Amino acid sequence: MKKRATEVNHDDMRTPGETASRGPDIVTDTGPETEAPHSIGSLLILLSVPCVLPVPGIGNVMGLALMGVALLIWRSGGAGVIGRPALARTVALDKTRAAQLLRWMGRLEQLSSRWCRPRLQRLALLPARSWQAAAMAALVATMGVEIFLPIPLGNVLPAASLTLLGMALKHRDGLAALWSLALAATALAYPFVLGAGAWLWIMGPLWQASGLGA
Repeated sequence: MKKRATEVNHDDMRTPGETASRGPDIVTDTGPETEAPHSIGSLLILLSVPCVLPVPGIGNVMGLALMGVALLIWRSGGAGVIGRPALARTVALDKTRAAQLLRWMGRLEQLSSRWCRPRLQRLALLPARSWQAAAMAALVATMGVEIFLPIPLGNVLPAASLTLLGMALKHRDGLAALWSLALAATALAYPFVLGAGAWLWIMGPLWQASGLGA
């Protein structure tokens, strides 16, 4: 503690010119509270919420990260924790996007604290390297692939499903896990419904108009 009190903050000693030359700051963590370990549920929420932000390429980055989290879920189960360095390297956004992300996560935390509670806990407990953990890891990886793919509005349902799953793991709420599975099933059906609709209303008439479908 004494050593920390005597440390000099070199950032405060920079001149205005040196500060301006650095360009915009990059926010990679959420503040002092990230000193404590974070659960896999928190990491799922952190990676899923940005997928609905209008940031080009964010779905590709977060989709790949979620595939990596799927492996972590299988290896450590839903009770694993991530230290600050690993969590801090996960998301790097400019200050405006980071502030927006933190506002959304704050609202989600308020909502989850009101709605989520320990219930049906067997559905939210994933022993490491068990078939439950393998099934949940496969689900997370599948949602990550769908987020990665360039599907119109294809990020929303998978991101909502994984956000609910993160809440379920964080609060040991099996009911939230069931809602997450329902959203995941809807997310998996969405590309097929979108493709069928595109064929019926766009490609089908064009096919008939060209005379190839005669």
